[in-house]
Amino acid sequence: MKEKILIIGLSPVLAGTETFIMTYYRNLDPDKFQIDFIVRTQEKVIFEDEIRARGSQIFYIPPKRKNPIVYKKAMHSFFSKHASEYHIIWYHVMGVSNIDMLIYAKKYGIEKRIIHSHVSQWRGSWMRYILHQLNKKKLFHYATDYFACSQLAAQYLYNGSVLDKSIIINNAVDIDKFLFSVDQRKRIREELGWSNNKVIGNIGRLAVQKNQPFLLDVFNVALKQDSSLRLVILGDNSLSEGTLSVIKQKIQDYHIHDKVKLVGSQSNIQAWLSAFDLFILPSLFEGLPLSAVEAQANGLPVLVSDTVTEELKILDSTAYLPLDADLQVWAQQIITMLTMKRSQQETIDKRFAEKGFDIKKQVKDVENILLGEQIE
Repeated sequence: MKEKILIIGLSPVLAGTETFIMTYYRNLDPDKFQIDFIVRTQEKVIFEDEIRARGSQIFYIPPKRKNPIVYKKAMHSFFSKHASEYHIIWYHVMGVSNIDMLIYAKKYGIEKRIIHSHVSQWRGSWMRYILHQLNKKKLFHYATDYFACSQLAAQYLYNGSVLDKSIIINNAVDIDKFLFSVDQRKRIREELGWSNNKVIGNIGRLAVQKNQPFLLDVFNVALKQDSSLRLVILGDNSLSEGTLSVIKQKIQDYHIHDKVKLVGSQSNIQAWLSAFDLFILPSLFEGLPLSAVEAQANGLPVLVSDTVTEELKILDSTAYLPLDADLQVWAQQIITMLTMKRSQQETIDKRFAEKGFDIKKQVKDVENILLGEQIE
């Protein structure tokens, strides 16, 4: 008999958590698990068509902030009707200002209640932060299992005995989907008009956390040392918090319109990674950035800020720098790393397997955890 899992964490926007959820969803054994989703939005979530095509259901709950009474009725109606169908609820979070899903899951008898931390720092209003802090202390009442993408993400959300019980679930990827492609590299670079340039890439939402304005500061300094440099920024800007306007202003101020491309959200990540010569992520904070894992799966040298957990370093060609280091230090590191060659596939396969970032291996451990069995 299949274990039925109810997952919370998808949104209308493609980001790291959504990518993580879908990677495991696609790789968990369908003979062992039936997976459905519940979301607190009325907008169509990312990957909905694929999810329904795979035979899973998506249950929509109206947002609490719009009408708390309607929300409460919808939650009660859903859990009273469907909770008995599920053995596991898997709740993916950036914060816990709202833990109603866990409260209702316990009230209506869902036995295994997992909370999964995906970031290392709070980002939101002070009012919601107070609720977040209060709810952190209640987690042991309502959750039974505590997951995190890294030690930093675990320390951010869990304390005391809860932290001791937490389990790190790596942001593993399907390596085959990110293999370096000579043909894709050539195609993208020709389309950009940058076939003979050194192309730096950044992938991430245009949000304060991802710190792209700092990247532009660094790039502008590096460009003065090597005029052949070019920069591509991929990322959804629908929730840019004003970051997009800051980015555009810096591009204008530095007069680098012809050297920087903002290409928005893209689905063919393998092709873009193949086109890059270096991947940079100067985030203010992260849980464990999937984009940088994917970049390493493509064999790219990767430069990240030292706010990112050390667990990200899968390949030796990944380096860290502090955000308070001089821009010249960052620029020189870029120039140096652009001389590095891509990692060979044999090395990538070996390191990803050893460090638990190959989804084919990691998913087996997660299946055992979900089934309450010993990890091999």
